[in-house]
Amino acid sequence: MRTFKLCYLGMLSMIMFFMVGCSKEETGMEELNTVDAHYDPQDIPNNGAKAKMYTVDFGELNNSGVSGSADLILDGVNLTVKISASGFQPGTHAQHIHGFLENNRNSECPPASADTDGDGLISVGEGVPFYGGIRLALEPFPTADDDGNIDFEMTFYNVTKEITPLQNKTIVLHGLDGIPSLPVACGQVKSAQGSK
Repeated sequence: MRTFKLCYLGMLSMIMFFMVGCSKEETGMEELNTVDAHYDPQDIPNNGAKAKMYTVDFGELNNSGVSGSADLILDGVNLTVKISASGFQPGTHAQHIHGFLENNRNSECPPASADTDGDGLISVGEGVPFYGGIRLALEPFPTADDDGNIDFEMTFYNVTKEITPLQNKTIVLHGLDGIPSLPVACGQVKSAQGSK
């Protein structure tokens, strides 16, 4: 009976140790826009390698007047995104990394001819064939200041291989004339300093 009690207490101590000793990041429970906390590290490109840097130059869409740039740092499975852009209307603006899952197809910014319904605007739906679906929402979405500027910086933990290769993706910024989803700027992600 005594042996059973000692074993039971030993098991209970081990369980408590693991529950108390693990942080949110260690358990994959980081709530900040975690794309997928369950991954095989061997499946993640760049795992264990030095951080890789990428840049984006935004071009306006829908005559929005929005322009700017972004810097991205992929450090193992963690992605830091910095966006500086101007020319926004007041309000909160959605922003996403877009891309295709199949065959690492390149994501591109839509040309004027993407306006297939002829209403003078490129909608999200009209842009999808060019830039693909949302691979990562860059949240929390920023709010433009009184001068129409946005400065955003966030690190996203445990991003999966759906995000890579980053140079095949685009970032799309949204929100114009009371239409929150309307694309206002787009830029292709490009390798910096020889990163791939």
